[in-house]
Amino acid sequence: MGRRQKQKIMVHFFIFATFFIGILLGLYGQGLAYFLNEKVYTAIYPIHYLIASTITSISMFLVSLLFVYVAAKKKVINKTISSRYAWSIFITGFFISCWSMFVLVMWWG
Repeated sequence: MGRRQKQKIMVHFFIFATFFIGILLGLYGQGLAYFLNEKVYTAIYPIHYLIASTITSISMFLVSLLFVYVAAKKKVINKTISSRYAWSIFITGFFISCWSMFVLVMWWG
């Protein structure tokens, strides 16, 4: 396996990894906040954990879009695939970020 092929695999891996972490944190942020508050460190209110998971989730979506942009610019992935990645990440990230922001706003009351 050549150097270029390894680079392509790593780019795809990082795009999927950051995208998947963003999805998990966005969807399960409330459960994670409760778990961290009950089991890990009880002195911090769960809303602070929820704020951190929401910000991290949105950041992961933006980082994965950045990975797609840089990979397309350096021609590691072709234009068609980068376009599909970007639209998939944008649409999914938008709806999951809206959901996690809705949950966060409801927690604020």
